[in-house]
This record gives sequence, structure tokens and C-alpha cells, in this order.
Amino acid sequence: MSRSSVESQLVEFATALVENSGGIIDWQSDGSQATAIVPPDLAESLGQHNESFLVKTQPGDEGLVLSLGGEFVDLAARTLRHFVPSVGAFAIDDLPVRKTEFATAVEASFGWQNARAKVLDGSVTTVPYHAWWFHVTLQSEETWESLVSVTLNSRSGVVVPLSELLNLGDLRPAKDSPSDSSATLDLALHVAEAETMRQATSFLQRIDARRERDRKRLQDYYRALQRESSTPNKRTKTVPTAEEIESRQKAVKLELQRKLSELDERYLFSAVLRPIVLAEFRIPAVAIDVEIQRKAEKRIFRVYWNAMLKKMEPMSCSRCLRTSFNFWFTNDTVDPLCATCHGS
Repeated sequence: MSRSSVESQLVEFATALVENSGGIIDWQSDGSQATAIVPPDLAESLGQHNESFLVKTQPGDEGLVLSLGGEFVDLAARTLRHFVPSVGAFAIDDLPVRKTEFATAVEASFGWQNARAKVLDGSVTTVPYHAWWFHVTLQSEETWESLVSVTLNSRSGVVVPLSELLNLGDLRPAKDSPSDSSATLDLALHVAEAETMRQATSFLQRIDARRERDRKRLQDYYRALQRESSTPNKRTKTVPTAEEIESRQKAVKLELQRKLSELDERYLFSAVLRPIVLAEFRIPAVAIDVEIQRKAEKRIFRVYWNAMLKKMEPMSCSRCLRTSFNFWFTNDTVDPLCATCHGS
């Protein structure tokens, strides 16, 4: 039996939820239902009276029914909060790191447009990377929801394209908690806001188009009323005076402004980004100090060669925080600027 995309995602999610919460689940060959065996507290959280119960994709009299329209979403949310940790730390140890070629890697990767650069030293280290997941909601006439993930080097604050880290087979859970996450949370929120706007482009365009359509309808309707206000009354066949026409048109104009204001208020949207998961991944790297000289001023920056990516990580622009390998620098403070900020 073939499944819809949503149904397949629900099955995959429910399976992972049960297995990661201490239970086991076994699906029938046709994929229509499964048998789950879970600890008593997990069964209670999922709204089940017995430790063994059916999991089904179609409505029935008993068992856990996977549906976006039923109680499964609330039960799953409660179970996630109680049984699945939202913060964790992991180590990735078996990655080769070669320190000998770090100077060549820096010179080949970066472009220093208006400054001189001198590679000073490099040292093998372990860098904590903070992977944040945000639940994003945009609310207007419609609701748009998504998950946005951002991974940053917690030392440099640079966004690093590391995805699917939790799926790596050689992850080793760390015994201690993640390092301080307050600084990376602010940076991750900034990046997640921009990513949200990118992902929600079609949704925002649809809302804007609908608002403009409704605005045009209102304007066309009240323009017609203004034209009627200056025409003779068909019943009495009387012609309105200039004062009457002005008064009617003023009233129509005020009513249009009120309606347009109500329309804009109705189409306003609120945005909520809620951090739901933080995972710290400790990855081998080479930390490299680079001295940048802009005119008489000098400043030392630390850049990183990532053992997982097997290449240099970028730097961040001091103004817009976008990452790049190509930089200009300010005269007095030697702040790095990307091409866009340098040209503005």
C-alpha cells in the first residue's frame, strides 16, 4: 500500500519518537499498522493504557492513530518535551588533521583586497560547533510554519555549512554539557531570521498579492461611490448641490481610509522563532592566527581549517555578518567588510 508524503513523514517521525524514547516498534509489511512496546510512562504520555499497543495510519477504535487532525500532534509534543532531550553534546574524534599545510590553505582560500596578511601560527584543537534548530511561525491571514537550522563555530561565530551531523555513525555522546550558548543563540537568531524570510518568500508574496487584490477592490468600489455621489438622484431627479457633493465625497474618502487601515491591520503578520534543540558537536580543527595590516594598523584574526569539511572556514563581515573568503578592511579598526558592505 503506497503512502502519501505526509503519511510517510508521520510514520517516520512516530517510529523515531518511539525508538528514541526507549520503546520498540515493528511495522507490518504493507505499512498499514505497527505494534509498539514501550515503558509504562511512555505509554501514558502517548495516551495509551497498555505497554503494548497498535500504531495505525488510518482511524480506528484502538491504538495510536497518526494524523495531523487528531490528538497525535499534542501527544507527540508532550512526549518530545518529557522523553527527548533538547540539549546535547557529541564528539567526533576520528578525523585526520594535518597542521603542516595550514599556511598554504589560508593563502589559497582568502582574498585580502586592501591589506597585507601574514600567517603567524597554527595549532590543532577541538572546536565546539553549536547546531540550533528553531520552530518558526509566521501568522497573518494564513499561518506558515517551518524548522530552520543554523550551525555556527562557537569560537569564531561563523556560520558553517555542516548538515545532518546527528546522522553520523561515529558520534560519541559527551558526558558534560554544551559550552555557553548565549552568544551563539543571538547570532543564530539573526541568521535564522534571514533564512526564514528566504524560505517564506512564496508565502509572503501570496499574502502581499492577496492584500493588494483586496486593496484594489476597495479602491474601485469607493471610486464608484464617489462618482455616484455627484450624479442626480434617479428617484427624485434632483441634482445635488456643490456642498452636498463635497460632503458626500469627503464621507466616502474617510470611509475608504478606514477600510484600508482595517485591511492593512488584518494582513499584518507576526513572527515567532522559538529555539527547540541545541546540539554541540566537537570537531577537530586547526586554529590559525593571521595578522592583517591595513596601512599602519594591525590586527590578528583567528581562522579555522575544519577537519570534517577538509577545508578552511570563512570569516564573517563585521557589519552584516555574512560569511565570505573575500574581504576589505577599515582603516582605523581593521574591521573585515564583505564586498557589499565595502561598496555601500
